[in-house]
Amino acid sequence: MKIRQYVFVNLFRLSNFSKKLSIVALFSGAAILILSCNQKVGSELPSDLLPGKIMPSIEATDFQSSITDSGVVRYFLRTPKLLVFDKEKPPYKEFPEGFHLQQFDANKKIISELSANYGKDLEREQKWLATGNVVLVNNQGDTLRTEELIFLEKENRIFTEKFVSIKKGDQFVTGSGGFESDTQMTKWTFKKIKGNLEFEEQ
Repeated sequence: MKIRQYVFVNLFRLSNFSKKLSIVALFSGAAILILSCNQKVGSELPSDLLPGKIMPSIEATDFQSSITDSGVVRYFLRTPKLLVFDKEKPPYKEFPEGFHLQQFDANKKIISELSANYGKDLEREQKWLATGNVVLVNNQGDTLRTEELIFLEKENRIFTEKFVSIKKGDQFVTGSGGFESDTQMTKWTFKKIKGNLEFEEQ
């Protein structure tokens, strides 16, 4: 009987030990499953739902708009995608898929056209940033190309520190930085310039 009791007690202890081991294994497995699920869910979340991602208050596709000054249309904007961040400081509009901006004179004639792969409009500062395959053409057909251009709307001025090329009729001019001009490219300057320009004597 003692032997049987001894065996029974040990079996009981073994049984308890097995149960504890099973519980530990169960909790460990659950923890691993939860962790793996969290990692999987986190990796599969869309980028706009990830923590720290700034969300636009307005999003529009195939957007077109006229921009007026004192009731007169000065610009016409077209963009495949518009994002408005009016809660940010400072607030801004973003054109992540590029934009095309036409500028008009008082007679509603196009005097320049600006396009780029990406754009940002800091409305309060009346400042535009254009990057990626930036092209500016005036009403004379003069064409500027660069990878970054800043446009100060109030001053009607553009500038960049990036490489710039300008095609003016049969003339071709390039500069490695420090370009500044009005938006119609009637008066422009380079800090560093290459190429030849012909001038008519007055």
